[in-house]
Amino acid sequence: MGKSKGWHDAFFGNLYQEVLANQFSSAQTKSQLALVRRLLRLRKPMRVLDVPCGMGRLALALAEQGLRMTGVDFNAAYLRRARREAGRRNLDMRFVQADMRRLAFEAEFDAVFNWFGSFGYFSDRDNSRVAECAFAALRPGGRFLVEGLNQSWLRTHLRPRDEWAVGGVRIENRRAWDAKHSRVRDTWTLSKGRQRERHRISIRLFNGAEMRALLRSVGFRDIQLLGGRPIGPLTRHSPRLIAVATRPRGRPGRAVSGR
Repeated sequence: MGKSKGWHDAFFGNLYQEVLANQFSSAQTKSQLALVRRLLRLRKPMRVLDVPCGMGRLALALAEQGLRMTGVDFNAAYLRRARREAGRRNLDMRFVQADMRRLAFEAEFDAVFNWFGSFGYFSDRDNSRVAECAFAALRPGGRFLVEGLNQSWLRTHLRPRDEWAVGGVRIENRRAWDAKHSRVRDTWTLSKGRQRERHRISIRLFNGAEMRALLRSVGFRDIQLLGGRPIGPLTRHSPRLIAVATRPRGRPGRAVSGR
């Protein structure tokens, strides 16, 4: 996410790196990989873009399964770690440091995915730019997958305060819902030994109708909405929202010009 400043520039460094590296078990990763492959109809040797890819957890595993992977993230430390791991596993794959609102790919990929609540970091206009970049990166007929919290579920299940620990890092979270802007606003306090950080986070959440409208507005069609945990039709009781959308065939160029 590049040179522009926002909450994400500070949040994803330092202690959160240890949280992210230990967030999921191998069984959880295996289950997520199977779902990504199924929803995007992946088969080798398709070209696939993971944006943002973080430390490459899913991209590396998909490359091992024969997909031709590219991972994009704004965090240089994450990408260094991903490249080292790719080298250790002898994987031929590409990692690019870039802002996911300003990608330069043009009709290069068979599939693009944005996983684990990484959509909605920005203003409404910039969130649309992320979708526009995914559209442009896809070949006609390619599919885009987005996964994140379901707004409809969170509004009735919001926990104003929570505490947990991951990777030796203690996390205290205070959470509030901003109905006017449809954003969840969190204050994360991370601590480990004498280290202590506080971050204010603001993420735009979508319900099914809003996500469908956004994806349609940038040119996607055949939009499928699903709920996660477990996977099934999206309802207001689904904790996670999953959208799968297709770039139509026979439509050249970028979805929206003049960015």
